[in-house]
Amino acid sequence: MAERKIGTVVHKELITPGLMRFRLAPEGDSQFPDYEAGQYIALRRDDCKLTRKTGVGQDGKPIYEPEYDPWGRQTVGPVTHSYSIASAPSDTREHGWLEFLIALEDGVHGLSGRLSDALFGMGQETGCDVTYHDRIAGNFTLAGRVHDAQSVLMVGTGTGVAPFVSMLKELKARSDGSDGRRYTLVHTNRTALELADQDTLFEIEAAGRFDFMYVPTISRPSQDVAIDPRIGQGRANNVVRHIYGLPTAEEDKQTSAKSDVSRVAAELALARLVHPVLPRHVNVSDLRDRVDPGSSVLLTCGNPASMTDLQSTAARRDLRFELEEW
Repeated sequence: MAERKIGTVVHKELITPGLMRFRLAPEGDSQFPDYEAGQYIALRRDDCKLTRKTGVGQDGKPIYEPEYDPWGRQTVGPVTHSYSIASAPSDTREHGWLEFLIALEDGVHGLSGRLSDALFGMGQETGCDVTYHDRIAGNFTLAGRVHDAQSVLMVGTGTGVAPFVSMLKELKARSDGSDGRRYTLVHTNRTALELADQDTLFEIEAAGRFDFMYVPTISRPSQDVAIDPRIGQGRANNVVRHIYGLPTAEEDKQTSAKSDVSRVAAELALARLVHPVLPRHVNVSDLRDRVDPGSSVLLTCGNPASMTDLQSTAARRDLRFELEEW
């Protein structure tokens, strides 16, 4: 078993009330193990509000309920969870820290808990120490998943963009374009504010150190907010369906509905559909050629329901599919 060490948070940035970036320095004079972009590490805090899993929601995410002691107080204790590393190995070699992007998990009735709640609550009163397992693992890496593909389509939703941010930062640091591959990232979150690292990703694209196209979209556009023309709209799975000339998941469900209940459910989902729209500067035909199934691989990390639908799309277009799962 990997040794436990205690690191210190040296930077904490609240991107939105439910989304945070932080950097963790290693214990004392030690260093984090060497790693490849796309890998993860286990973190732990001992002051977590404990919960228990009670099921799985329609979106594929687990549902948690608080655990209470005999006096009706939510119990507190240690929780360990693995997080993908968002920093590049070159960042860590230069600065020493690891960077993470995490979302605040909500339980029933909006009650928070688990490790994310303790991480969001780090500060002067609670301390900024985080225990980590001195081992970095995982094979969701370019070397482990791309193989002979000439085009890499990355699809990251929410904090699932973290391993791709690591990969792309490292490619910029190391690459002179000589590997000849095309890299495309479809990056989706609910709002433009939640598109974490979008400025960095736009900068990587503009630098032109390697063949990279950034395709950010939001799934909950507001009519009251001006949308950057560089940002498209739609859920990631529907954006990928659009790229490959397929109907949206909601349209598919309406077409295949057999009963009155399923038809009503499909119509309600269709009424709420945010139709996929690519960023203004991206041409769907050019993008489709760029991620041609015969020479491409689709790598995805993020929302479980979206990843399941992406796997279905990949199967329909004979596209190799690679999923991050621990």
